[in-house]
Amino acid sequence: MTAQPGPFVPDQSASMPPPLDSETVMLLRTILLPHFEHATSWGDLCTRLGAKGYEITFRSGHLVLADEHGKPICTGAMIGSPLARLADRLGRPKLRSDCTGATATLKN
Repeated sequence: MTAQPGPFVPDQSASMPPPLDSETVMLLRTILLPHFEHATSWGDLCTRLGAKGYEITFRSGHLVLADEHGKPICTGAMIGSPLARLADRLGRPKLRSDCTGATATLKN
């Protein structure tokens, strides 16, 4: 058994976003919520968010909005668009899961 060289660094690809302050939540809600509300499909939502520099991922059963580097920014619920409401309107998302099942991305 070998020792890990240096401190343990958690895998950011599976982490949940940290809590946001109210000003940041309102900014994200103001800029992004209209795209969530007017999207006609999951593909349309991805295109709309991609134009703003964001992507949708799924982590531990939550819709997570990430930046272009994959860093988690917020959940859909944090900005007023929870996964359940989107799934009711757009249909159940088709996902591609990682080998652990902890994270997933939308299938194209």
